[in-house]
Amino acid sequence: MSYRERAKSEIETAQPEAVLAPILRKLVEDSAEALAGMPPDAREAAARARAASVADLEGLHARLREAFERRGIHYHRAATASEAVGIVQHLLRRARRVAKSKSMVAEEIGLTRALRQRGIDVLETDIGEYIVDLEGRGPSHITAPALHLNRTRIRELLARAGHDATDDDPQRLSRLVRDTVARFFEECDAAITGANAVIASSGRVVIVENEGNVALGVSHPQLHIVVTGLEKVVPDEAAALAVLQVLAPSATAQPLTAFTHFVADPLPGQQRHVVFVDNGRSAIAADPRYRDLLRCIRCGACMNACPVYRVAGGLSYGSVYMGPVGAVLSPLLWRDGRYADLPFASSLCGRCTEVCPVGIPLHRMLLELRADAAQAEHTPAVERLAWRAWAAAFGRGRGRTAIAAGRWLWRAARLLRRPRPGDPRTLPPLGPIHTPASLAPAGPAGEPPPPPPPLRRPEPLLVTFRERAATLGAEVTDAYTPEPGDRTVEAAAAVAATGSVLLTAEAADRRGLLRADRVVVLVDADRVVPYPADLEPFLGDGEALILTGASRTADIEKQIVRGIHGSERLTIVLRGAG
Repeated sequence: MSYRERAKSEIETAQPEAVLAPILRKLVEDSAEALAGMPPDAREAAARARAASVADLEGLHARLREAFERRGIHYHRAATASEAVGIVQHLLRRARRVAKSKSMVAEEIGLTRALRQRGIDVLETDIGEYIVDLEGRGPSHITAPALHLNRTRIRELLARAGHDATDDDPQRLSRLVRDTVARFFEECDAAITGANAVIASSGRVVIVENEGNVALGVSHPQLHIVVTGLEKVVPDEAAALAVLQVLAPSATAQPLTAFTHFVADPLPGQQRHVVFVDNGRSAIAADPRYRDLLRCIRCGACMNACPVYRVAGGLSYGSVYMGPVGAVLSPLLWRDGRYADLPFASSLCGRCTEVCPVGIPLHRMLLELRADAAQAEHTPAVERLAWRAWAAAFGRGRGRTAIAAGRWLWRAARLLRRPRPGDPRTLPPLGPIHTPASLAPAGPAGEPPPPPPPLRRPEPLLVTFRERAATLGAEVTDAYTPEPGDRTVEAAAAVAATGSVLLTAEAADRRGLLRADRVVVLVDADRVVPYPADLEPFLGDGEALILTGASRTADIEKQIVRGIHGSERLTIVLRGAG
């Protein structure tokens, strides 16, 4: 089925625009505001970091192998999807129950289906992924898998699966899934996660999440498997932090996700394996037209801003990668022509390029792929015949002669006709078609778009830190009264712009934090830094965890529910704040 047929079916049956348009419109606005709270050069820094990684993939992987060896982490590299699946199946040869966290690469290679065919019980532990797994149609958005489903439909799916879903309250529905996931983690044999970055210099794996299911996965006592793309390697912690500064703001309009994991040495008795999937990425890296696509950080900003995605939805693409980035990536990963029409699922308005936080020229790549499709005759036969007829009529100079004659006749007609009021010749010339202002969302009733929010440096730091942390549900105080069930830890540093605290070494004991009734974090006021990038000197070389508010989800109609895996209560004690 072609994209056009899938889109027509989705629009007629599901009317995705009614659900997506208001959510995505607000998300784009909120993302712009969240990015404005980061350093003025945050996007440029992230683009440089990703470009440096793509330019030296093989060199970085060589360094990473050495770093993994020092840490006792096993390195695997798969040339194809089937090879990657085979590696994971071998690692899980004794497993019967596997907890899987969100991983787009695992979706790409069909890992869940392959493991289930081998008799392994695989549970999707991300709430959104759990829901779309019940539906059976796959995710419709890179960061919000169940965005196309309303709460009523989600309640029906959960009830059909045996849950006691008596109403459609997002909090109750989210916690039904949470309880199922928590019970599964107690009995599973292994955990699979993705990765947002893998640091070549230190061998640490960076994973972002909101719910806490990844925290349970990376601390699984027996076996933790990471499945990620070949391009996710970055040179050092500075590059990883540069990416983190734009990832959550661009994806979900959060300053940072609730949990940002820097995963280091395996736990005692634990095995950790990282499987890097090529599956066409080396070919993309070798093509200068598309190499920059590997900068992608999978934030989904391009689809949030895309007018075609808003109307037709993510399932219309028929690929695990949807939206503008999916329309470019899918034909390059699967070169058998099945997705050759996706580059035509675009208005070429340029919004995707405009909002991309790492500067990928998606609109240019869409045009290049359209040309590739035409040369390979993946375009419809009627369209090819029309262009051939045009070439026959205007080829070999005939068209140039006709156009020149027409131009002279038009000029003569203009000279003979006197301008009348409203004649275009009396109006000022049109400006450029695509400017940042023209690409921004229009205001109501055709009004010009509002100016972008001013860039704000978080000064004074402590005031900004208190405000940011409070908006994320944390209590910030100068003193506290201990309570039974507290987990009290020392922070290595804190971040004003995001309201985050950095925990390192023993303080980053994830399971201990998740079991607490309340997490109390002690942080010295002189260790509050402006931005996430300023955390680099405090990260150390071992385990690290950036906490930004309490665990949460917004997988059901973008309604925030706090306290998924872990306490709803986070108290931050600022010492020496005066």
